[in-house]
Amino acid sequence: MPMGKLAKFLVVGVVLLFSSLGGMAQQKDSAKSKHRHRDSAASGFLIELSYAGQLPGGNLAQMFGFNSNGQGGVYYKTESNWLYGASFSYIFGNQLRNPNLLDSIATTNGNLIANDGNYPGVSYFERGFDIQLIVGKLFPVSKNRNSGILFTLSEGYIQHHIDIETPSDWTPQVTGDYLQGYQHLTAGVCTTEFLGYQYISKKQYVAFFAGFEFTEAWAKSLQFDFQSETKDPNYKFEMLSSIRVGWILPILQENTKKLTFYTH
Repeated sequence: MPMGKLAKFLVVGVVLLFSSLGGMAQQKDSAKSKHRHRDSAASGFLIELSYAGQLPGGNLAQMFGFNSNGQGGVYYKTESNWLYGASFSYIFGNQLRNPNLLDSIATTNGNLIANDGNYPGVSYFERGFDIQLIVGKLFPVSKNRNSGILFTLSEGYIQHHIDIETPSDWTPQVTGDYLQGYQHLTAGVCTTEFLGYQYISKKQYVAFFAGFEFTEAWAKSLQFDFQSETKDPNYKFEMLSSIRVGWILPILQENTKKLTFYTH
């Protein structure tokens, strides 16, 4: 199956999944409301901030090494421990695995020549982001029904590029439209699986989560590339493997209808 059709198939699949799971969650919430007890799970919003150290795979590993990922998300948690939400992640790093990126405009020593005749220092950074919709399920393993094993599945849009920085504006080779030819701007659809542990204390002071996360993407080039002298129209497989840890600010509605605000 071509990558473009596969990407569309995944988007449609997740939309259908969200719809079916939403119906299931409403049915379970209705059933549980008839059998409430003091240890039952609470519903409400979870605001999360997290960090992940990521290792690339697939086509992404040919361009970048280890990178960092800062994420923010907002989720709604039902009494039956289903979660629905959205997240935004910022990708950043400085490990470039393409040392020949500027060879076509550099000297034999690999240096650029600025307008003043000097060799300006050049720095390379990985930059990107992703936006995803998320559905998940919490499986309690103790009397604390708001804590337990957490599994989430998400899908959305990912984009990344090489950020090239020089200390001087006297380098027209890598400014303006010319810069775009070396950035390797790439974008596509992505899907992410997370498996870990979520904890929200009964004392309402501590709330966090941690676990393993895997992102798969099917992305293609958005710009003409000076290095390969082409604009590749094909989608390529990319992957990011990571351990993610995060802090949670829960705003949960207890079964007694008393609003409880959890914070440190």
